[in-house]
Amino acid sequence: MTYSEVVKKGWILPYKSKYTMRDVNSVLCDSLFANEKTLSEKEAKFIVNCAAVYHDSDISDSLLGLTTNH
Repeated sequence: MTYSEVVKKGWILPYKSKYTMRDVNSVLCDSLFANEKTLSEKEAKFIVNCAAVYHDSDISDSLLGLTTNH
């Protein structure tokens, strides 16, 4: 998954001044009910991070570890 794919698919979240794990959990929950595949936590964090970049917003400390494996 790339930034351009996230934008192209319309997965950019609405503007917020700061994105948090609550946004990640919301993306994960929404993916459970979408017609596409269920996202992993890493993918959901990436989507939230893309939204923060797109809107030039901040992210919480809990989202800084995007490349860690859980």
